[in-house]
Amino acid sequence: MTSRLEVHGIEPVWESEAMRRIRDIIERVGPTDLPVLVTGESGTGKEIVVRALHAASNRAAMPLVVVDCAAIAPGLMESELFGHQKGAFTGASATTTGLAQRADNGTFFLDEVAELPPPVQVKLLRLLEDGSFRSVGGTTDQQSSLRLIAATNRDIELEIAQGRFRTDLYHRLNAVHIRLVPLRNRRADIVPLMNRHLTVHCASLQREPLALSDSVCSALESASWPGNARELANCARYVASLATGPIVTIDDLPPTLLGASPPETPAADRAVRTDLPYKAAKRAWMDAFEEVYVREILRAADGNVTHAARASGMDRRSIQRIVKRLDLDK
Repeated sequence: MTSRLEVHGIEPVWESEAMRRIRDIIERVGPTDLPVLVTGESGTGKEIVVRALHAASNRAAMPLVVVDCAAIAPGLMESELFGHQKGAFTGASATTTGLAQRADNGTFFLDEVAELPPPVQVKLLRLLEDGSFRSVGGTTDQQSSLRLIAATNRDIELEIAQGRFRTDLYHRLNAVHIRLVPLRNRRADIVPLMNRHLTVHCASLQREPLALSDSVCSALESASWPGNARELANCARYVASLATGPIVTIDDLPPTLLGASPPETPAADRAVRTDLPYKAAKRAWMDAFEEVYVREILRAADGNVTHAARASGMDRRSIQRIVKRLDLDK
């Protein structure tokens, strides 16, 4: 089973009880065509689980079509997923096949499914119900025999309560629900996962394998890992690139992992400016908070604004505006 689940050269780690339970679910659910909803904090490995589900399915030889819903403009979402006919809208100079059709007989993975606009949610519901859809500007139904898997880092029940996500679509997607546990709550996976990543990165850098000292193992296991497995992967890349000897020491770890603050970062809890009027004092305090918060989520996301937006629940354009307004160095 493990070899079938290898993803991007990294075999998933199943040391913790939480991950062993997920492996068991993958083994049972993978060969079925049941829709699966994967939830968890950003960086916990949702895409790896999805790829493992695809690898364990009877569709493994067919395409796995991955759609990052957070990266597609809402106005283009319907066309991207379901295609469009020539002349359907300004700029539609040719008929285009949508991603749902390309996933025919394979697996259709909608990452950050909570980003889907309401009209697209309706069309997705129909696709789940009978495998049919209609392209933008089309007059006839098309069919796609796909297996749909969705993922989100948002609280989907809250999205439903606030009217942003359809209840009926949620129940269709939620035939099987896999909840990923944050890395800080499955510490048995940390060192084995670090070793897996180091092996891959050392090989790509054509350097001898690295071994972790006991002090480094303790530091890794006690770190908070706000960026979860993605942050750990970035840490492994840093160590593989910069470690000076065959044994990794504390000095070889990224300073931020050990609690060092970025230079010239204001304290989030600094004193309120009572020498200013209320609105000005509130704005000054919020600016300080936003700077610290945005710096940290960008650090955890290795500077990737889209990943930082997913982890924080913020709109990526809001992060970009804060970076620009406060002149932050990402």
